[in-house]
Formats: sequence, C-alpha cells, structure tokens
Amino acid sequence: MEKLLADVSSESSEVFERRVWAAVLALLTEEQSMLKETAGALARDHRVANPHDLDTIDRARIWEQLAGAGLLGLRVAEATNGPAASGVEAMLVVEELAAALAPVPYLGSAVMATELLRLAAAPPAWSEGMEDGSTRTTVVLTPDLAGLVHADDVARGVAFDADDAAHVLCLGGTADAPQVVRLEVRSFAALDAADMTRRLCRVVPAGGSSSASVEPGNLDRWLAMSLVAASADIVGAMRGALAGVVEYSLEREQFGVPIGSFQAVQHLCAEAHVSIQAARSMTNYAAWAVDELDVREALLAARAAKAYASRAGRPVCETAMQVYGGIGQTWENICHVYLRRVLTDRKLLGDDDAQLDAIADMRLA
Repeated sequence: MEKLLADVSSESSEVFERRVWAAVLALLTEEQSMLKETAGALARDHRVANPHDLDTIDRARIWEQLAGAGLLGLRVAEATNGPAASGVEAMLVVEELAAALAPVPYLGSAVMATELLRLAAAPPAWSEGMEDGSTRTTVVLTPDLAGLVHADDVARGVAFDADDAAHVLCLGGTADAPQVVRLEVRSFAALDAADMTRRLCRVVPAGGSSSASVEPGNLDRWLAMSLVAASADIVGAMRGALAGVVEYSLEREQFGVPIGSFQAVQHLCAEAHVSIQAARSMTNYAAWAVDELDVREALLAARAAKAYASRAGRPVCETAMQVYGGIGQTWENICHVYLRRVLTDRKLLGDDDAQLDAIADMRLA
C-alpha cells in the first residue's frame, strides 16, 4: 500500500486515472467472453491428449474450423486500416489454442504475419486467402528466434510456424527506412526443435520477392503485439498443463485417498495457479495496450508481460510433472509437450533476461 501511495503521489491525476482505467478495461467484455468460449470449445474438440495424437490429428480440419469461425482474420486490416479485432481478442484465441496444444500455425500466420502485413500497409494481394485459410504466410526469424531476419540473411533464418506456408516475411532496407520483404517459398527444410506442436524450418525461396515500406514505429507496434501473443501462448500452455494434473490428482489414489487431498500437492498447484494468474493479468493489460496506448508504452507493457510469463512457464510445467509423479517423467505423458512449447515460446522474440534488459534501456534512454 505504501508503494502504491508513493506511485500515486509522483504522478499527475491524469496519468493515474489512465492507469486505473487501463486496469479496468483489461477486463473482458461480454462479447470477448463469448469469443473465448467459442475458441476454447473449438480447441478442446481437437485437444492433444498425448504425444501420439500429434501424428494423427487432422490439422487441416482445425485450420478450416478456425477460418469458418472468423478467427484467422482478427488482425486483418479493415477499410479504416485498423485491425478487425482488438489485441485482447487475438490474445484470447492464442491462449485457448495453446491450452489444448493445438498444432496449427495460428501464432505465426494469423497473428505475427497478419499483423506485420497490416502495419506495413502491404498490397491487399499479399493478404489474399489468409482470412479464409486458403493460403498461409509466416515470418522468418533470426537463428536465435530473437527477431525478424534480414532478407540478405534469410538462408540462415528460421521460418516459424511454417506449416503449409506459401510465403514468408522478413526485413529489408535500412534501420531508418525499413521494409517488409515477401518471399515466395520453393521448399522448407525441417529443423529439429524442442516444440513438438510447431514446424521450425529453413526456407528455400523460389526466387522472386516484393517489398513494402514500414514505419520504424510500426515495427515496434508489431513487436508489441507479437510479444503479447507469445505471452498468451505461454499462459495457455501453463493453464493446460496445470488443468490436466489437477484432474489427475482428483483420480489418482494413494493410501486409499486421492493425491489431491494431500496438502503438499494442493500447495504446489496453488502456487502454480498464482503464477498463471499473474502472467495472465500482465498479458491482458499488454494486449489492451497494443491498440490503446502509444507505441512506447505498449511495447513496455508487452515486454513486461513476456518477461514474467517466460520466467513463470518452466516452473509451472515442472510442477505439473512433479505432481504427476513417475508417469510425468515419461514420453507417454503429455506434460513434456507443454514444457517444450513453453521453452520455445520463452526464446521467441527474446527471453525474460532480454526483455528486462530492453525495458531497462527504454527506461534509462
């Protein structure tokens, strides 16, 4: 409370009022709650319950249903050049898909690539087919997944979420006059990756390319939305891992009683739940900030959410593995698939240390 009062006394009433309203507006509206339920129901229908499901699940069917529900076009530009839906709504869909471990390229194609095309004011032809799911475009990142790769170095880059992508996006131009470069894909060479639910590949371009100018500030706006989506993916994966082990703890018995009745198990799950809720709250606010605050404040909020979620993800998934007991350490258990997804998300666009360093640089600049 003393810290809160100190913060209030150091701010103008206008700034403090904006912070309060920001916290309030991060709560879900009735329409957003309905969207969350719709996305959650769709994701649960195709839930990956064990590692073997990844070999048999109908990924094309999931993508078709996402398109039919209008969920692939949430960040597509409308006539006003703004997105069709808010960052909060995109965040909700990402979280629900991650909780079910949906092995579809929603994060790479429907969020990161779509957002980049919109903010670059790319020709409409570049986005054709993305909203109805008939074509996919993804982004090419640096080898450490820390950011977009430059077109000159695309051969070393990593195409993220590359399932059935026909085109990839990377950067061109200079720091003062950046461009978004669109390359047609000839083929992909799959890479070994920790994440079993996504394809990470080297890309072999077909040869032709086209480019569109983008404002440096819009690249920061893209980064903010992408960090929010990565944070939401971590939150969803944590939530799915914990929900599974809580259900297990109510059924698995030792000494004639469910292990969920043991206080030690309850404490482990409660602490994991607190971490998830804290990460979700920060991600909710950052998702709201993407569209409502200036780009610097939006990026600060997104970096803070990504830093917290990245640091919480591994302990929460490892807690779930611990509660499962011996079976939680085996290949047959689903928990390691959640952990692998979280570890990849942690590196995506910079881990917690990278985000904290960037926040410090922004604050001290």
